[in-house]
Amino acid sequence: MAKEFVPSSFDRENAEYRRKIEILNAVRIGPEQKAQIILVVLGLKPAAELALYEDNDNVETIEAALRQAGLLFTKKETDGPVKSKRLVCEYAIAYDASTLEQLSLIDSKSDHAAYGRLMGYPPSAIDAFIDKEKLLPADEYPDMAGVIFSFKLSKDGWQAELATLRQWSEAIKEFAPAVYQELDK
Repeated sequence: MAKEFVPSSFDRENAEYRRKIEILNAVRIGPEQKAQIILVVLGLKPAAELALYEDNDNVETIEAALRQAGLLFTKKETDGPVKSKRLVCEYAIAYDASTLEQLSLIDSKSDHAAYGRLMGYPPSAIDAFIDKEKLLPADEYPDMAGVIFSFKLSKDGWQAELATLRQWSEAIKEFAPAVYQELDK
């Protein structure tokens, strides 16, 4: 069993973070995917996925940017029908080889617990996603203003889960304000 991911605290003044994020901000991919990858750079998530489409930058440009940002990646094998005819390829992305290997091997549709851990979701949110009885009803959701990410909230852990979503959103607002503005519509 994989160890639980504990988000790192990062030095907000660290020029290296800013340099890596500038590299990622320059590539043409969707804003949500860009935000997810930036959270990996900041150590707030263990891994992310990237679906590359025809209207995104080409594979070579994307791979060069990921390398320059210090990220490890591998192309994911896709089983079954292709989601979109415009899909070029999909990547698993992480900072360390062990996490990358785990993400590249799991089936996100069947191993929800492992996938959720790799995406940095809190354990209570993962449990509620698996056991729907533990989900917070939609009509009881708190104010989500300014939160640009989402995952299902649990009845028992929604406060901590919302804190995670707010932390992620604030990090993107600070380090990639244009991405934040695009997602906060």
